[in-house]
Amino acid sequence: MDLNAAGGERTGTAPEAIGGAPERVGAAPEGISVVVPVRDDAEHLWTCLLGLSLQELPPDEVVVVDNGSRDGLDEVLAAARRRWALPLRVIREPRPGVAFAAAAGYDAARHPLILRCDADSVPPPGWTARHARLLRAADAGTVASTGTGRFRPAPRWLGETACRLYIRAYRVIGGLALGHAPLWGSNMAMRASWWAQARPGVHLTAGVHDDYDLSFRLRPGQRFVVDGGNVIGVSWRAVVMPRRVARQLRMAVRVIALQWPEQRPWRRLAARASATLGGPAGSRGLRGRRGPRSSRGTGRTRA
Repeated sequence: MDLNAAGGERTGTAPEAIGGAPERVGAAPEGISVVVPVRDDAEHLWTCLLGLSLQELPPDEVVVVDNGSRDGLDEVLAAARRRWALPLRVIREPRPGVAFAAAAGYDAARHPLILRCDADSVPPPGWTARHARLLRAADAGTVASTGTGRFRPAPRWLGETACRLYIRAYRVIGGLALGHAPLWGSNMAMRASWWAQARPGVHLTAGVHDDYDLSFRLRPGQRFVVDGGNVIGVSWRAVVMPRRVARQLRMAVRVIALQWPEQRPWRRLAARASATLGGPAGSRGLRGRRGPRSSRGTGRTRA
């Protein structure tokens, strides 16, 4: 691969800030770890790292989890270190499967906020700042945030519209079994404290949809925020490769089969409704055009 030519795509201006225009953010009071699992996807990872190098709020570390790559990943990482001042760490996870790789990255993260994207994601300049700002402004019950995406390369309107439909289908269908909107691993952030609480319950196997499985760890009184204005570039591969689509569906069904004996969706909804009625009002004051919604209580509600 020609690393000089693989500059990737700049996404232009950062997405609008929650509650107002984008602003350049200084040092965050809580450190940020970005976790990127990768397996035989070195060329896409180069473009992802380019995006991370351009962040308005630079991450405190970028944890790349090598899940048994055989495509020149080390060459790409060495070139990235030479070109950009990224605080790169490389974790080797030999067990194949994104569930193993993601968990290894989360375990290795050293900072209170853990952001996650995939190797084929291209984060815009305001990506880390937007996730960090949202979680810092929210109350302790808001444990994670998740955004949307735009398929690339494509005309912006087409890529964003198609990806929104894809993610909406995932959230609606997945939410029926879950009882609330799920996290989307290509664009999400969570508190490290919540990962420590959730980790004992996640299923570490190659046959599960890891972000969907993690979503089942949400307890009554906790919530995710769905931020429709947080848009990240992603590959079309998720929807144009039939084998990949079929594999994702099998993994999601596997998660449901594992979770439903203990967590029927109507029981989850009832428990959340009870916790919401007896608990704090939750995160407010984060309104904005295409702004965040919280996934809590009896389902997804406006923040």
